[in-house]
Amino acid sequence: MKKYVFLVGFIMVCLLIMNIKPSYGLESINNLDLNINSQDFLNYIKENNIINIKRICANDYCDNLRGSSIEKAFESFSKDYQNYLKETISEEASLESYLKGFQITKIEILS
Repeated sequence: MKKYVFLVGFIMVCLLIMNIKPSYGLESINNLDLNINSQDFLNYIKENNIINIKRICANDYCDNLRGSSIEKAFESFSKDYQNYLKETISEEASLESYLKGFQITKIEILS
């Protein structure tokens, strides 16, 4: 009788383990649609206590943030966006985005 109780318990544990869905370490991504200027972006992040930003989109250009801090990562994103504008539109548009700033339309946050 003890064998059967042990066997039924073992089968139940196996069925339980098979029903657990693997996560593979993936995190869900939340999208925030914004319409703020790049010069106000860091203040907006600090005021709203937004952390774990994965990706920023400015109009039709999106890029992942890479850097040790949000300030350095955003500076790198700004330079990449200016190079993108220089290659696709003109150097004047690139300089204008540097002086006046550019619109940030969406950020993706890991949660």
